[in-house]
Amino acid sequence: MRSQAYTTRLLNPLALYVLAMLFLIACASCTRTQTDSAEQSYGVVVVNAPAAGVVRRVLVSEGAQVNADTPIVEITVQEQLPAAAASPGESAESQAVRRVRASSAEIDAARAEVVRHEAEVLRLTPLVASGEVNQAQLDGERALYEQAQRRLQNAQEAEKQAQTGLLAARQPGASQTSTTTQPPVVREQTVVAKTSSAGTVSVISVRPGERVTSGQPLATLRSDAR
Repeated sequence: MRSQAYTTRLLNPLALYVLAMLFLIACASCTRTQTDSAEQSYGVVVVNAPAAGVVRRVLVSEGAQVNADTPIVEITVQEQLPAAAASPGESAESQAVRRVRASSAEIDAARAEVVRHEAEVLRLTPLVASGEVNQAQLDGERALYEQAQRRLQNAQEAEKQAQTGLLAARQPGASQTSTTTQPPVVREQTVVAKTSSAGTVSVISVRPGERVTSGQPLATLRSDAR
C-alpha cells in the first residue's frame, strides 16, 4: 500500500506535465492554422467593374502573370446625353434636318460596329473548331454582334421618324417655328478595369457580351505583394 501511494504521488506531476504539453501543442497548432489562413486570405485582389455596361473584351486569361495597372476587362458604357433644345427662332424644318443628320451618323456608326463584330465572329469560328479559342469567347462576340444589330435597327427606325418629321415640316401651312426638343442622344464609350497590384490571375468571372453593374467583381488575383 505504501508503494502504491508513492507511485501515485509520482504519476500526478507527470500527468499534469503531459497535459500541459498537450495543451501547448494544441495552442501552437491553432495559432499556426490561423496564421496560415491569414496568409492565404492576404494578397487576394478583386478587380471590380468601374461602371455599368457590357463586357467588350477580356484582355487576360486565367493563370496569367500581370503587373500593377494592367487592363483586365474592357466595358462598353452607354451614356445618354441631355436632349438639345431648339435654338431660339429655329424653324421646324431646320430642327428636322438636324435630326435626320444625327440619325444618319448613328446609322453609320452602328453599321461599322456590326461589320467589326461580324468579322470577329467569322475569325473566331474556325479557331473554336480547332480548339485554339474557347467557346465562351465566341459566344461573347456573338452577343456583341447581336447587340450591334439591335443598335443599327434602332438607328434606322429613328431615321425613318426623322424623315417623316422633315416631310411634315416642309408641308404647306406647317408651323415655321418649333418648341420641341430633340430626342436624347446615346453615346458609347469604353472603360477599362485594371488591377491595383501585380499578381497572378486566378479567376475570370465574366465573359464578352455579359452585362455588368458598377462595382461587380470581374476577376480575382493572387497578389505578389506581402
